[in-house]
Amino acid sequence: MKVEYRIGLILFIGLIVSVILRTYAGIVIAALGIPFYLAYIAREQNILAKSRLFDKDLFLMMGLTVLVILAFEYFADPRIGLIAMAVVIPLAIYGVDRLKAGNKS
Repeated sequence: MKVEYRIGLILFIGLIVSVILRTYAGIVIAALGIPFYLAYIAREQNILAKSRLFDKDLFLMMGLTVLVILAFEYFADPRIGLIAMAVVIPLAIYGVDRLKAGNKS
């Protein structure tokens, strides 16, 4: 099974647990499971020794997550915002990459 499918499976399990239990437990499963899995995979490749632990992307995503939770707290369930963010952000990045790839050819 490819790495992307395993990460998607961890995210899907976390979302299902979050919706069924109506708690943040599923979000915690996904938020901790995905980095732990990636760290386990990267251990073999020795990527972690070369990478920076804290970079601007990490703080950007943490800030965006807090912003989404606070915004959805006022008018809906914050889990809905986190689920939407988990779907919309990768699709937006995929779309931007496709546009960049289309402009190069």
